[in-house]
Formats: sequence, structure tokens, C-alpha cells
Amino acid sequence: MVLLSILCVGAFLSAIFVTGMHDASNAIAVPVRTRTMGDTAALITAALFNGIGVFAAYLLITDMSVPWIAVPSGHLGLPGLTAALITAALWGVATWALRMPASSTHALIGALAGVAWYARVDGEGSRFIPAIFDATLLPLLYLPPLIFLLSWLLVIPFYRLAIRSSPSSVNRHSREVLAVSASAISLLHGMQTGYLYLLVLHVLGAVFPLPTRDLLPWHVLTIALALAAGTLTGGRRIGYTFAYRMVRLDPMRGAVAQGTTALMQALGYFLLQLPFSSSHLATASALGAGVNQRFNSVKPKIVANIMLTWFVTLPACFLCAIALMMALDGIFG
Repeated sequence: MVLLSILCVGAFLSAIFVTGMHDASNAIAVPVRTRTMGDTAALITAALFNGIGVFAAYLLITDMSVPWIAVPSGHLGLPGLTAALITAALWGVATWALRMPASSTHALIGALAGVAWYARVDGEGSRFIPAIFDATLLPLLYLPPLIFLLSWLLVIPFYRLAIRSSPSSVNRHSREVLAVSASAISLLHGMQTGYLYLLVLHVLGAVFPLPTRDLLPWHVLTIALALAAGTLTGGRRIGYTFAYRMVRLDPMRGAVAQGTTALMQALGYFLLQLPFSSSHLATASALGAGVNQRFNSVKPKIVANIMLTWFVTLPACFLCAIALMMALDGIFG
């Protein structure tokens, strides 16, 4: 029990760290590509606002019970949560190594679905799995096309404004928007990730005898530091795919893409309150803005690989979590 508890805490911190490492490119890739910010400055800014976002999520959180974050009750609870967190961390590392922008949120939720399926004999999976896929599959299907279209459309009025101004003025104002939107994306990503892992921590308190199930400031600080540390170590690898291989963006279109991403993140967090993916939003908005220009700026093969990664994430993490759950249940059961 003690060894499994230590493993669970390690997996919890690792999953948060990998999320920061993996998702840093959502905020910094386009600003760095358009020379708005240097690599180091962009990473420090993203890490800072990610950490602030975690504390903002803590201050704003009201509902600690959502249908898409749960683990089986009884003796399968702690192994199940551990298996899900390990799966999320491993998937994040794998997609980071492959330079693919994938969803850390969907990885964790797919893993939780696998754990629920494994525990179906206890009656937990039959109620939990539909809630997971209702909350994840619909946003996966409609949000990326929606933000792609919105980003594509927004290029039109901004392009018409741009052709009436000098290129230096357009680039200067676009880079100002990019700097602000990069901070906003990091802040909202920190809020989303903080909210997600505060919920996971609350679930951990239900399956592990913690002194209290109340969220304490040091819990929040630990999550914020793990996320910020991961952000500082990541960004460049996936950012290369995101801003150099997938699509070419000038500062004006980059500003449209980043602004659209920040807007949709805010709407998703405060209005939809669903586990959407910031990676999906950032990628789709960059593609939408990049497509809307006279020359071919998008590499279809890279886009196809990214979309394949998106749709493979849920089933792959589902199966991986089942395999890990079987192993942990056999060892510690």
C-alpha cells in the first residue's frame, strides 16, 4: 500500500510536469517563429503564467465533482488512478518525442475510461464511461473545425486593414498582440490544467487516506511548480512541428491564430466547462489562419499525422491504462 501510494504521487507529479513540457508550444511556438519573443523569454513567460493560472483555478473552483473525473471505488481506486496518471505521462512523453501536438487532457480521460472499463464488474464502468465520452468526443469533433473556420474568417478583415498600413506598422502591432495572447494562452492553460489536477487530487483523497480532503495552498503550489517546471523544459521540440513544419505564418496571421486560440480557451473554460484540448485549439487556429493566404503554406502530410495522433489518443490511452491496471492489480491487489 505504501509503495503504491508513493507510485501514485510520483505519477501525479510526473503527469503535471509532462503536461507543461508538452503543451508549452501552444503558447510560444508562433511568437518565437515570428520573432516576437526569444526562446528563453517565451518559456519563462509561459511558465510564469501557467503557474498563476493554477492559483486562479484554485480561487475560482466551485464544483469538485464532475462526471468525467472518477475512479472505481474500493480496492481498485488507488491502482486505477495510478494507472491513469502513468498512462497520461507516458503518452505525453511519447508524443513529445514524436514532435506531435496532442491532448494531455484527452490522454488522462481516455486512461480513466480504461480504468473504468477494467472495473466494470463492480458496476463502476457502466456509469462512468458514457460520461467520459460524452464530455470528450463531442468537443474533439466540433471544436477544432469551429476554431479553424473562425481563424480563417478573421484573417479577412485583418488582412484588409493590413494592406492599408505599412508593413512595419502591421508587424509591430501584430507582435504586440502575439505577446499578449501568448501570456493569455499560458494563463488559461494553467487554469485548465490546474482545475483538472485539482479534481484529480480531490479524487485521490477519496481513495487514499489523506489527513484532509480539503485543497490546501501547498497542494496548489505543488501543482503550479510542477507545471511551470515542465513548461521551462519543453516547447522547442513540438514547437518546431507546430510553427516550422506544419504551417508558415507571418506576424499578422500569427496574431489572428493566437488571439483566436486565447478567445476560444476563455469561452471553453468559463462557458462550456468541458475538458477541451488547448493543443487542438492552437493547432486548428494556426491552420485556419495559415490556409487563408495566396500561396500554399500548409504541409498536408504533417497535418494528417497530427490529426491521426488526435484520434488515436483516446483509444491508445484506454488500452494502455487497462494493461497497467491489470499489472498493478496483480501486483498490489
